[in-house]
Amino acid sequence: PEPEDANDRTDDRPPNMEDEELADAKVPLISSNQPTTSTTSATMPNIQWDDTVPGPPPVSPTMSHRSHRSAGSGFSINEQSPRSAKRKKLISRGILTDDQINLVLADLAAEEQATLLGAGLGKQTWSRYLVANYFSKYKWYNPNRDNPDAPSLSKGWAYFEHFTLPRRFDEKSGGHDIRAPPGEAKGTKLYNVFMTPQESLSDWGIGMGMYFSSLYATFIILVLAGCLNIVNIIYYGSDNYDPGPGFKTFTILKMLKYSAVCTAREWVVCAEPDGSQTCRDNFEQWNGIFTKQYYGTAKDSNTGEDVTLINRTTCLPAQFTQGMVNYGTLLLLILAMAVFMRYLSKKEVRFDEDNTSAPDYSVVVRNPPPDAIDPDEWRDFFDTFSDKAVTVCTVALNNEQLLAKLVQRRKDIRTLKRRFSLGIEVDFDDEPAMDTAVENAKRYREGEEAQRNCLSKLLSCIFTPLSRCLGFGLHETVIWKRIKATTEEVRKLQQKEYKCASVYVTFETEQGQRTALEALNASELEVMTNTAMNLDSSVLFQGKVLRVEEASEPNAVRWADLDYIMLSIYLRQLITLGITFGLVLLSAFILVISRLAVGTIFFSIILSTFNSIIPIVVRLLVSYEKHYDEGSMQKSLYVKITVFRWVNTAIITRAITPLLVTIGDQKIDLINTVNAMMISEMIISPLLRYLDFMTIINRHYFAPRAKTEEELFSCFSGGWYNLAERFTDFTKVLLLCTFYSAFYPLMYFLGAGILFAQYWMDKFLLLRSWQKAPFIGPETSRFSRTYFNSLAILLGAMSSAYAYLKSPFTMLCSCAENNKECALPDTQEFTNVELNSGDIIPEVQTSNEGFYFCNQDINTFPPVPANQGSDKWMTDSQEELSHIYGWTCVVLLILYIVVVLGQRTLRAVISLVRGVYEPRGCNQHKDFSSGIGLESFGYIPQLEVPGFSFPLLICNIDDVDVRLIGWKDPNCRNEVDEHRNYDNHNLIFDVPYVSLHRTRNVTVEGSSVLRREKKGRPIFSVVKHYPPEWARQARENHQS
Repeated sequence: PEPEDANDRTDDRPPNMEDEELADAKVPLISSNQPTTSTTSATMPNIQWDDTVPGPPPVSPTMSHRSHRSAGSGFSINEQSPRSAKRKKLISRGILTDDQINLVLADLAAEEQATLLGAGLGKQTWSRYLVANYFSKYKWYNPNRDNPDAPSLSKGWAYFEHFTLPRRFDEKSGGHDIRAPPGEAKGTKLYNVFMTPQESLSDWGIGMGMYFSSLYATFIILVLAGCLNIVNIIYYGSDNYDPGPGFKTFTILKMLKYSAVCTAREWVVCAEPDGSQTCRDNFEQWNGIFTKQYYGTAKDSNTGEDVTLINRTTCLPAQFTQGMVNYGTLLLLILAMAVFMRYLSKKEVRFDEDNTSAPDYSVVVRNPPPDAIDPDEWRDFFDTFSDKAVTVCTVALNNEQLLAKLVQRRKDIRTLKRRFSLGIEVDFDDEPAMDTAVENAKRYREGEEAQRNCLSKLLSCIFTPLSRCLGFGLHETVIWKRIKATTEEVRKLQQKEYKCASVYVTFETEQGQRTALEALNASELEVMTNTAMNLDSSVLFQGKVLRVEEASEPNAVRWADLDYIMLSIYLRQLITLGITFGLVLLSAFILVISRLAVGTIFFSIILSTFNSIIPIVVRLLVSYEKHYDEGSMQKSLYVKITVFRWVNTAIITRAITPLLVTIGDQKIDLINTVNAMMISEMIISPLLRYLDFMTIINRHYFAPRAKTEEELFSCFSGGWYNLAERFTDFTKVLLLCTFYSAFYPLMYFLGAGILFAQYWMDKFLLLRSWQKAPFIGPETSRFSRTYFNSLAILLGAMSSAYAYLKSPFTMLCSCAENNKECALPDTQEFTNVELNSGDIIPEVQTSNEGFYFCNQDINTFPPVPANQGSDKWMTDSQEELSHIYGWTCVVLLILYIVVVLGQRTLRAVISLVRGVYEPRGCNQHKDFSSGIGLESFGYIPQLEVPGFSFPLLICNIDDVDVRLIGWKDPNCRNEVDEHRNYDNHNLIFDVPYVSLHRTRNVTVEGSSVLRREKKGRPIFSVVKHYPPEWARQARENHQS
């Protein structure tokens, strides 16, 4: 509806409040990814959220006001309601129809949600409140404010809060929050960031619950380690260790006062005893950017000979007491990590028992016979193991090429729709109409291009060819031709015969799953040779030994990758791992250059930036890999990102820093660099995660300018994250703390502070910003704590051992202590000392003790005192300390190889000759069907495609309970047949084919549905639901 013409008004007054509200009144169009078939469907309301009153919004424009109320609509009218008063005003104008008035009131209802009280009580986000009540009223923020054909911005925010962000039901079960399925609007609210208990975070998958539990437990461990190191912290801050000037102030950037940084230095003469290397022979040790100021030459005033002067630190070398405190911390970490691993293992089982989800009831067959595509046949086979029969069976086909083409066609359609003017809806199956619409869009674009200024045209000439080479910025005609070509390719692929790739079977009880896994627990040799050695012949399916495993979460299954064999999967992972190591070397080279060319703060910023970019690069690499589920992919991501970050953060920094500046007080020296790195991790990294600029721009710039609802919703999809990257940040902090604790015992408190900030920032982003992600199982958590947490402690022990071995980091040995005859000048005062840096020191007073060069940079394993050779620089207590630490490293390395790595190797060897399945957790004795829609969801094949607001279904769901799907589209509220609400997101309807069981239904409830008899083999995965009788009757009673 258009507002009344200004010429029709009888006075010259500006539009009153009624006119402004009327100008904003609009009939929402159907969803942009839904083809138009009739005027009725084009004028139906499509998305009407109202949290103020429970119940679904109206679904038919033909319903009366009384039927709206009886349907539980949130828009029921009463005399006291402000919407009732608004209805009277609109009726009095006599412009809008009754159904159009309902749409105006629906928009008002959406606006009424964004209240200060609602934001304060967790019903809405503060961003939505500010946008709805302030920003959206200004043209500079919302240029489509007065355009009746533009999608409603309030609906985009409603999508963000009801589909992207997690919500919980108002009512709790047993004192615990119950997470609502995405799209559920009735009786739900947002999770409270501070009040949501840690146990509830397992509702995002066991892996997410384990991540926050790991942060919490490690935080406590680091605090305890820090408390144990208070003795060392006090020692390093005292004059007993450093009698030099020290640091006069203590600020966040001056915490080095309590580190091994040494500010006490003196000049000494580097003598040249017979049979020993000289400082001049090892000039390169002092010729770097780090050490030039510590090497000088002067003339002996008596003889005129050149004298080499070295500026060395005079702080005490490694002391036995401080070393044993660090050693005790190592033992504490080993003990705490053992307890930590046991705690997390029990926590994992508890999370699994608290969340009786589909994996507790389901198995997957990885090697089914290619022609076994009948779910009834699989149900009959697995029924023999179940006490209450099979409930759901999904047969996945090897139709990856077909799915890829259908997804590409959808993407092109989405791109082309964004070229159309606002309000233009065309049926893409109507080729003449599409030709006209594309031609109109082309003329409109050419008109806009003709009006550009010279600068815009110049930039277009530069960047347009490049973007088109990458597949972006194509003309409308090119996109339309590609859509038609893709459609023909799809039709050809629909003629192919597809085979069975995997089978997912869900039992009604947990016991059914466990019985099946125990009975079908075949060895690898039995599967590879298809010979029943330990199995009973009765458990063979069509004479085949099946590889049966526990299934992952339904939304974690990668349905397009199920047809790949293990050899192909491992080969791809090996290739990407090789590329990863190449990129590690490249990034190390860049970091070396930045370390030598810029200051410490900038080096830390570059390092933090690398740590932020690395997950994106690795994700591109891993996209080439194939994985059966998201848990396996996350584990692969975790390994590659961890290698990147561990090398860049800890190992490279230590390796490229000369030994002479290990405990130096300059900003470029090692401990100062590590301190800046920790401060950066504590402040900059969380801030970068919070200031997700692309997400903010999408939400507040592109969303108000969106042309279609699909484009609008994609702007509210939330920020990207993955669990592997978050685990990597956690293990990186643990490594830094153990790796540098010998030099900087305050690291444990800094690490605890980083984990504290990481815990709360990630929790906030999870509940208020991040996009909806697949539920990840415990694979990444288990892999991290088994291999990398223990490896961090091992590397930390080795780092401390070498630190105590190489102390005091001067590259000098005493002539007296090594019984060397060193000829020293008669004078201890030198003038005009020329440094390697080119500076001149007018006068230098040297020590009366003689020193000569000895190589302290020994990297031989094990790090024991015997590695000194004939030149001794260690004190007796230092040698004893190094002896203890060195052989402890040997023991720890053997334990890691035998216990950690050997355990997995042994399990792999055993699996060759017998099955290794072992049940975990307790049987909850709860039927699968009793939790459908709340805890239990089915294995419904669907694809998560970036840029699409909802998952894309790839199977026929007409014969299954829609609550098994695991999400709802609030844009569709067909209550007569809920299956129709998913038609717009189902790829099987995009290009009709002969055996398609029905056409896509886009009409309102009660319309007829064209059905056909199923013919031939299926070309999409097959899902069949076998609900128990009690569940079927309960569902029918509920629907009636």
